[in-house]
Amino acid sequence: MEPISPSKSKLQVMGFTRTRRILIIGTAIFTVLILVMVCGVFMTRPNINHYESKRGTYYTVVLDCGSTGSRVNVYKWMFKDGSKLPLLLESYPENSDTTYGCQYHCRQTEPGLDKFVGNASGVMVSLEPLIRLAEQWVPVDKHSLTPIFVLATAGMRKLEAESARLVLEDVQKVLKKHSFFYRKDWIRVLSGTEEAHYGWVSLNYKMGIFGNLSRLPSLGLLDLGGSSLQVVTEVDKSRDGDHIMISKVGSFERRILAYSLPAFGLNEAFDRSVVLLTHSEALRERGNGVFEVLHPCLSSSFLQNYTCLGCFVQNRIISENLTSMMEEKRPNTVLLGGSSNWEQCKEVARASAVNLSNPTLPQQSKNSNCIGLSSLAGSMLLNVTSHPNMTRHYNAMSGFFAIYSRLNLSRTANSTNMWETGEHLCPKLWSDHTSTSGQDCFRVPYMASLIEDALCLRNVEVVFGPGDISWTLGAAMIEGDYLWHSTATSDSDIFSLRYYKMISSPFPLFVLLLFLLLVVHYNQVKLPMPSRDASCARACLPSYLCCRSLLF
Repeated sequence: MEPISPSKSKLQVMGFTRTRRILIIGTAIFTVLILVMVCGVFMTRPNINHYESKRGTYYTVVLDCGSTGSRVNVYKWMFKDGSKLPLLLESYPENSDTTYGCQYHCRQTEPGLDKFVGNASGVMVSLEPLIRLAEQWVPVDKHSLTPIFVLATAGMRKLEAESARLVLEDVQKVLKKHSFFYRKDWIRVLSGTEEAHYGWVSLNYKMGIFGNLSRLPSLGLLDLGGSSLQVVTEVDKSRDGDHIMISKVGSFERRILAYSLPAFGLNEAFDRSVVLLTHSEALRERGNGVFEVLHPCLSSSFLQNYTCLGCFVQNRIISENLTSMMEEKRPNTVLLGGSSNWEQCKEVARASAVNLSNPTLPQQSKNSNCIGLSSLAGSMLLNVTSHPNMTRHYNAMSGFFAIYSRLNLSRTANSTNMWETGEHLCPKLWSDHTSTSGQDCFRVPYMASLIEDALCLRNVEVVFGPGDISWTLGAAMIEGDYLWHSTATSDSDIFSLRYYKMISSPFPLFVLLLFLLLVVHYNQVKLPMPSRDASCARACLPSYLCCRSLLF
């Protein structure tokens, strides 16, 4: 066997030593990373024992950014051991609070965020007052524990993707100035189905359906906004379809049919009624390029400038100088007046509710039990009655409740009763020049038409309210389920929720680098300094270095 030279032996020893040191350093790095992450989680997460104990209270803030304005809701919760769902202790604003530009249970700033594309200061002015209100309702010591969700609806859904992204970035800049906890994915535009689902969860949670062990049939939801209409009903488990989804709240699972219908909200419906009237003899030319539209649901003394999108399009009875207007779907201004005619008002309201392109209903539709809700092209948009469902009671929320509350309608939304109410109410509104809204007479028959003609719910009980519920309650439960769900308070979920804040901090990185420098310093290869004595230097150096020096 060939003997191993001393130099080779030393090389092997040095190689082993280096490998050992690399392993030590690698282990140290790994250990430090684990320690930093674990410490970071406990340092940055807010009082995890508060959530893991399932006792005590916590808060959730939801900003509802709708088409007409932005609103804030704060929910105070408690979770007890053994409970499957959190207990809602309080909600803010309180039920009796109807100030700040809102008709029921909300605080609102106007207009909606979709009007602030490229206007960061407008976004800030819109949201700052609402966040400051939330900061008053949530105790200061819980601000950093409290998640805030900024969820936009129909108004923002109409924007192009890039425009919506710019607005949401401006929203995030506003949140950075405040102490509530947020994540980027908590600032977004809800899909129509999500909004409908959250509203249905809110209603059935608040009315005690989810917590009832006898499994009562759920309540159906009719949620009328400014731009859109949400309709949700529970259906048979055997049914499938594009609008069928599984709703799971805690351990409660239901199969629901959820529709979100753009352009059927109160404001857009009235806009559509004006557009329909510009296609009829209700449009009059007053000269000098000025046109007047007489709306049968408005008082004869009503007269305002009105801007609508689609006016004059498809109209063939007006003068030829409007040809360019007819070819473009652009905003046009008309003088909007009233003719105070109840029978014509009913026809226009029904036509708007079922989205017909003509303000005069066909004779066969007038006497039918169900016209259905369709697009202008004639395609069916919604057909609740085609699905066997378990829902026999519906609650009409949001815009439905706002009109009910303002006009003191009957609690039960029987369509016959609503028609009778409208017939007696409209003359009073027309004679009352101090009425807060010239559109209220249109809204009553429009809501009756939605229930009776478009949704075909003539034989189903529909009740207005309650008024203290909005889809934001469901959003607070579903979006913030990590706070209360039985599996959501595990360390892994809390870690994923908080770690991104921890790694963005320079302090853990500084500690890591300092530790690594110390490890390297005490484990580095220390080479001797060469002396003036060449022989000593040669003797002291490793053999492979000595040999290499002899070559020169």
